[in-house]
Amino acid sequence: MAAAYGFRSGGAIALLTAATAALPLFINGWDNYYARTVAVLAVSTMLCAFISARVRRALLNEYENRRRQQEESYVATIGALAAALDAKDRYTEAHSRETADLAVNVGKRLDLPPDQLRLLKYGALLHDIGKIGIPGYILQKPGPLTSEEFAIMREHPVIGERIVASVAFLAPLGPIIRAEHERWNGTGYPDGLKGEEIPIEARIIHACDAFHAMASDRSYRKALPIQAIVAEFKKETGQQFDPRVVDVMLDLIEHEPPHITAAADAVGQPTPDATVSGPRGWAQHMQTVEALGQQLARTTSIEDICNRIGETITALLPHDQCRVLLMSEDRTRLEVVYLRGTDREEYRDVTVANTAVEVGEGIAGWVAESRRGAVLGDTEHHPKAAHVKGTTVIDESMLAVPVMFEDEVLAVIVVLKLGLNQYSLDQLRLLTILANQAAVSIANARLIERLAAAASMDALTGLMNRGAFEEAVNKQMLRPQSWGSLLMIDVDDLRETNQAYGHRAGDAVLKRAARAIRTSIRGDDRASRWIGDDFAILAPGIDAAQAVVLAGRIETALQSDRISIRWGTAEYHGDALTAQDLLTAALKALSEGAGERARRADDVTAQAS
Repeated sequence: MAAAYGFRSGGAIALLTAATAALPLFINGWDNYYARTVAVLAVSTMLCAFISARVRRALLNEYENRRRQQEESYVATIGALAAALDAKDRYTEAHSRETADLAVNVGKRLDLPPDQLRLLKYGALLHDIGKIGIPGYILQKPGPLTSEEFAIMREHPVIGERIVASVAFLAPLGPIIRAEHERWNGTGYPDGLKGEEIPIEARIIHACDAFHAMASDRSYRKALPIQAIVAEFKKETGQQFDPRVVDVMLDLIEHEPPHITAAADAVGQPTPDATVSGPRGWAQHMQTVEALGQQLARTTSIEDICNRIGETITALLPHDQCRVLLMSEDRTRLEVVYLRGTDREEYRDVTVANTAVEVGEGIAGWVAESRRGAVLGDTEHHPKAAHVKGTTVIDESMLAVPVMFEDEVLAVIVVLKLGLNQYSLDQLRLLTILANQAAVSIANARLIERLAAAASMDALTGLMNRGAFEEAVNKQMLRPQSWGSLLMIDVDDLRETNQAYGHRAGDAVLKRAARAIRTSIRGDDRASRWIGDDFAILAPGIDAAQAVVLAGRIETALQSDRISIRWGTAEYHGDALTAQDLLTAALKALSEGAGERARRADDVTAQAS
């Protein structure tokens, strides 16, 4: 009981136990042996209470630290999403940030609890995230939208909801982002919600969004004076806006006027018309580029984006071969993700494998390193040329441009044509425009991939996190006739390592343990950092004995690092256990294994004595 409850309760239990056990000393007379036994009982009980309280406190502190780190990571993710939206429409970033500040102040005056205030802030920051999927010519149109354009614009709340729904932490923002354009009288979109059906966070953001829009310069009008804005809100109270929200917001604006920085010079402007050149003319090229932008707005796969870019390039530019080389995650290598034109005899031996290059190697690597496009009349005799192994030396010309987003090279596009001096500077400019079009889409796709990975990965070890692992276990248990084992692993003496050498040393131990687990499991196995110094492995198709062999393999891999582990296993067969039952059984086996080791150690000590 002392170990199960907190220290104060455990101490009280210890005192009560000692007092009760001491009664025979007062009733039957003093007995030294019995008195020593009572003292040992009291001290042992206090120790149980103290140690368990310290362990509980340490676990709570670690949980709080991890939770804070995770929240900081999510906040950084939200900032990255806002930056991605900023690349699509430069006005939006300042608008979202200042709308969020105003919305939080309104929420505080409405006495929203801290959890709702946090959702309100994040929802306001991301309320326009769905505009990533809206074509740029609509976002940046210097005038009112047509009915068709407005119909496309009305889709951005739904797009925004889909974007945030894929991340567990951001998923609660989905209904808020979707309902941000709903109106109090039910005439809003996309679902026509009315009154209290609309989430309070969405009602606040809707009002603050409208205020900031009216108070800012836009491409089609100047900012409205504050008197006109107040009059508009009073007219629309009870129609477009929640009356209670409007009252609080107008009172706040009157006493604490918000700062508006989204002036005219921050508003996205249409790109000037390019000079007409060549038989097709730049106007036709721009139409193709615009159509490409609409296609890319609906694509989130990097492979699909590169394919669409490649198909557009081959339709616009003369070529015998086109390559799109994607920058690797470690930023040291360019891998080919799109290759077209190998049907020509001269390019028949060119493959995805032999055209990959290191950064700085060959012309593509040189373009990535210098971050500058190039038009070459004779590629084979260029100082930076690197001949593709296994192919013949031919006369060819090349266009090569980097795909860059926020000063970071994401890919390199290469277009080749047989013969010397086949390309012009105008064609290089056109390819650069296409590369810029691809840059935002590839950056957004990579961000979405990282978000998905962050939602399921432990940041320290690179293994699955607990939530993702539990989901994997649930899916495995639902499969018909599934069977296998769950292996729980605990790293010994991690707390002592942290105390003696600091938490960085402890983190290094956990990373080595994760590396040993990754190298020891099979391709179908799922490994996770469960909590603290515990790891879990789901191994389909093996029994408990084979799971023990797997644990031994991991232990052997850790011997060179002087890291010791203990483990417990649990088998599952079909639907005999639920996922929670399986996890509980493995944890119990782990605990019993620890107790068995402790008993063996005591026996060895007793024999030595």
